[in-house]
Amino acid sequence: MPSTGLIDLKTAVNYAALKDRNVLITGGASGLGKGMVHMFADHGANIVVGDVQESLGAALEKELSSKAKIKFVHVDVSSFASQVAFLRTALDFLPRNEIDIFVPCAGVLGPPTQVSPAPPSELANLGIPADDLSGRLIGINLTGVFIGTLLVARYGLGLHKTPKPEPAKSIVLVSSLAGYTGAEGSVEYTTTKFGIRGLLRGMRKQLAGMNVRLNAVCPFYVDTPMTGHAIPVLQQLGIPVTAVGQVVEAVARLATDESAYGRSIFVMPEGLSDGGDDSAGGHGGRAFSTEALGEQWTVLVSGAMSDDIGS
Repeated sequence: MPSTGLIDLKTAVNYAALKDRNVLITGGASGLGKGMVHMFADHGANIVVGDVQESLGAALEKELSSKAKIKFVHVDVSSFASQVAFLRTALDFLPRNEIDIFVPCAGVLGPPTQVSPAPPSELANLGIPADDLSGRLIGINLTGVFIGTLLVARYGLGLHKTPKPEPAKSIVLVSSLAGYTGAEGSVEYTTTKFGIRGLLRGMRKQLAGMNVRLNAVCPFYVDTPMTGHAIPVLQQLGIPVTAVGQVVEAVARLATDESAYGRSIFVMPEGLSDGGDDSAGGHGGRAFSTEALGEQWTVLVSGAMSDDIGS
């Protein structure tokens, strides 16, 4: 069984290890995912990109086709059938008909969830659930990641023919600092990111035994089209945001670092740090503190952005 300690973040990322590796990524047509696709293409990987944004995905395929073997495929990650079809198409397209690196990056934000008490008589009118009871965000951000990860691990990595592949296969989950702390009203999003952390914790040991490295990146707010509405608010509070390139670097590191099994990387504006999400690290508690993140992040740990009651 592989063992792992804190990731050495001072060493250079081994981008050369990405050459000719087969990459499957969801949510790759825009935002964080698009940055990851560019990085993989720049370093010689073969890539299948999935997204619901067909025009953006097709344009990305055309843009990068001169430098990489790349294919865009429409996929709705909240649909089991769509994910199965996506995986089958990817395996048909990729050399060796197997995946080396999987990044389930598709995700959305939603409005704050309010309890808004109402009389029981209104239950009669709930034949079609309200948006905040539909679970759409959970279906994309959590169920979609869970299904995609299980499908790829079971059918897509070639483990049926090579039980312990060398080099190891890699799955990089995209969680968030919202998987370690919440924010008032951000119920669905926080639920999904804690859930992805649970997927990491629940599956990492089993996959490590198969020489599959399951890790996660956990960014603070990143300046992308999805978070555009929140960035001005943060700026007014004097809170810096994380750059897309920092998250892309963390993904590249986890995709290539053969010593990284079951780790999480916090991605902050100041840089990267190992989340310490194991017993030695206090299950993330020591890393998620003002001592580790910096005193300026009191607002996140115990201040106005914290979910602590009374803060």
